[in-house]
Amino acid sequence: MAGEIAEGNILLIRPVAGAHHPALPCRPTWSGTIPRRFPSVRQCRAFTPLEIGIPNRQGKGFLTGFTLIELLVVISVIALLLAILLPTVQRVRRQSKAVACQSNLRHWGVVFSMYAGDNNGGLPYHFPRGASDHVWPHALRNYYADSNDLLLCPMATRRRIRPDDPLWTSGSTLRIAGGRSTVWEYRFDLGSRKVYFSGSYGINRHARWPEISRPHPGLVRNSMPVLLDCAYMDARPWPFDRPPEYEDQIDRPGGIKYFCINRHDGWINGLFFDWSVRRIGLKELWTLRWDPHYSARMLSHSPWTTAGGVQPSDWPKWMRRFKDY
Repeated sequence: MAGEIAEGNILLIRPVAGAHHPALPCRPTWSGTIPRRFPSVRQCRAFTPLEIGIPNRQGKGFLTGFTLIELLVVISVIALLLAILLPTVQRVRRQSKAVACQSNLRHWGVVFSMYAGDNNGGLPYHFPRGASDHVWPHALRNYYADSNDLLLCPMATRRRIRPDDPLWTSGSTLRIAGGRSTVWEYRFDLGSRKVYFSGSYGINRHARWPEISRPHPGLVRNSMPVLLDCAYMDARPWPFDRPPEYEDQIDRPGGIKYFCINRHDGWINGLFFDWSVRRIGLKELWTLRWDPHYSARMLSHSPWTTAGGVQPSDWPKWMRRFKDY
């Protein structure tokens, strides 16, 4: 460090005030202005810590922090990285939830097949066992151990609490429809206790008939839905049902509207009668064989399919960006 410091040099070196070791009494003997020659190591047994900086405009003191421009540049870079990464992270989260939803439906496929095996091939909805078994979550309670998590799609787990909720009652039964990201609720009296369910999936009411379990010329098992993402616990869709005019349009009669919810970015997940699970396009709902009694001619003449002559402008605005079928 010994040597001369050229006059006018931008870099200045000064000792930090009061920074010395009490056991080492030797300190630089200079103060005030910096001398033209710095003390050598032989002249002092100990070094005093040095502070390096850039003099300010007035020539007094040192600037040791970031400038405003440097801070703004750093903040801009961080904001740009967040803007790039956040959509990707959100998309990955939605995809992982869609996979978890399909896993739930596969589990339901096992539950339904076990129930059908114990009930002559019939699926649950209305039963001759009495009023206590008139809803499928309650009828299947012994097969899924009352685990309400299995009733919930990860994309729809919160309650729909708003003054304009679709709400209707009949006697002691309470029904509240859900939506794209909310659950449906169902409560009824069972003797002296109240039974409550909330969920995100709904059953195809056409699939509850006992004759479906028998050979039928119109039954195509891999194209007939059993359980799907739904705004209510069940629905009876028809190929001539109109699509919802806006997202989460839940009114009665529900029909295909209860299944036509944008839960997975233009798709919903569904369990089919062969117990396979796949995603279903929202416009594809009008092409599915919901009932084995549907004829191929009826499906092809649905006004909401390309074969039936639907035009992109015929769909509600919120559905026009989805794939046509």
